[in-house]
Amino acid sequence: MSNGSNFPLKDAAASERQPESHESSAVALERLRSILCAPDAMPGQKLPTERDLAAQLGLGRRSIRRALEVLEAEGLIWRRQGAGTFTGPPQMIPQNHSEEISASPAGLLNLIEARLAVEPSLARLAAQRAAPETLRRISMCIDRIDSAKDVDSADLWDSTLHREIAQAAGNPLLLILYDTLNAWRHDKRLFRLRNRINESHRISTSYPQIEHRRILAALEAGDGTAAAQAMRDHLMDLYSVLLLYDQKEMTGHDE
Repeated sequence: MSNGSNFPLKDAAASERQPESHESSAVALERLRSILCAPDAMPGQKLPTERDLAAQLGLGRRSIRRALEVLEAEGLIWRRQGAGTFTGPPQMIPQNHSEEISASPAGLLNLIEARLAVEPSLARLAAQRAAPETLRRISMCIDRIDSAKDVDSADLWDSTLHREIAQAAGNPLLLILYDTLNAWRHDKRLFRLRNRINESHRISTSYPQIEHRRILAALEAGDGTAAAQAMRDHLMDLYSVLLLYDQKEMTGHDE
């Protein structure tokens, strides 16, 4: 969908000469919604301009504009002035603060605090709703983390594991919150900082795996309380490491 490559191009001038009507606005809405909700649609892709969309769909620009307003209200697209229109839920992290937060230990603490507010609840719901196939995928993610040959691979599968749990909760609004936090987590500078912290504290690769399997056991048992507690304990361990690192950074002491 990026750059309009998924749309058949038509003459823009011809499309703008077409009469505007309520019916064409409804048609524009349905066509755009079906494209945005297609299985291969990816969040965060930039949409073509209103003029190009009108040309590609053979509809008037006013119909396209009205349809986009509805889609924005439905949360299927979001707009940023001067940048364009994008698919998926809006980015909830203010741009003018993301750089400062992402690159600092304090930003990592904020991230873990936010995850603590969201992910235990997701784990509780997932224990009640996860299908057997989902549980198999979660188990596979843990195995892939265990067999990862480098930090990048382990982090990728760890992120996939946590998102599988978030998706298994079956709540689209909570999933939007999780995806926002997860996008922040994947900031390149944040990733490098997390690696430095891991090296600084010589974190064992086996301990998170034990915690992951404890979460999985609770999910498989359908025990929402245990799943939420296991997730909370897992994130609190990360939080404790970050607090220690932040204190060392502020005091200049390296124990």
